[in-house]
Amino acid sequence: MEEKENTSFEELKNKAYTAEDYLDRADAVKMITDQSILLDIAQKDAHSYVRQRAIDNLGDQQALGLIACHDKDYYVRIMAVKKITDAKILTSIAMNLNEDYYICKEAMSNIRDQHILAKIVNDAEDKDIKCAAIGFIHDQQILAEIAKSAENFYVRSDALRKISDDKFFEEIAKTDKDYYVRAIAVQMLNDQKALEYIAFNDEDYYVRKEAVLKLEDQRILAKIFNDDADSLVRKTALKKITNKDILQNIFTHEQDPYFKRKIMEMLEKRAR
Repeated sequence: MEEKENTSFEELKNKAYTAEDYLDRADAVKMITDQSILLDIAQKDAHSYVRQRAIDNLGDQQALGLIACHDKDYYVRIMAVKKITDAKILTSIAMNLNEDYYICKEAMSNIRDQHILAKIVNDAEDKDIKCAAIGFIHDQQILAEIAKSAENFYVRSDALRKISDDKFFEEIAKTDKDYYVRAIAVQMLNDQKALEYIAFNDEDYYVRKEAVLKLEDQRILAKIFNDDADSLVRKTALKKITNKDILQNIFTHEQDPYFKRKIMEMLEKRAR
């Protein structure tokens, strides 16, 4: 009986290594649990499907890490990554395979430690990898730190979008060095007083325009229209003014022919 079982295993092993049809090899591999044989086949078989079936039963984390990094087939690599639970190996893949974005992203999706993900954001060289790591961070304090201190403005912006604190939006809208990040903060900000301050004081017309889009006070909008030097900001403010008396008042004092015509058109529509 023992000899029959040994012979059966040897036949199975031989089939896994030498069967001409890759599907026959794959069927044999599915029945093997010996880790050294599975690793050998996962690294050496010519057909990616057979290598994937070997990975199904492979548990060696270091071996899976090597396959994830070095196999020539994307689907074999992604399958290996999906089976890795070791945070150090996953971090190494995320940090060192920047040319293979989706492999890195899959690795990060298996990392549960928020501080490890934050370290990837801080240490990775590739912007897309940094931003992908942010996608798996939900700790508000960690996100706030990234939004304030990350060197790349895209990275700061991605972190900012995952935060839900109006006071923090106000802080970033008033202090970030990059207009794009300030504009993102303004888009998420709801405090009317803060928006008013930004609409009057930000040095960049685009940020002021974003603030104007969220303002509701008709008199404030009229003042912005009268005082701002940028035509886009003025156009944005004017479109939001619906009060007929205010429109009539700014028409009386406006000198620019284009804006006088636009205001007249708005008044005529309200008179119909």
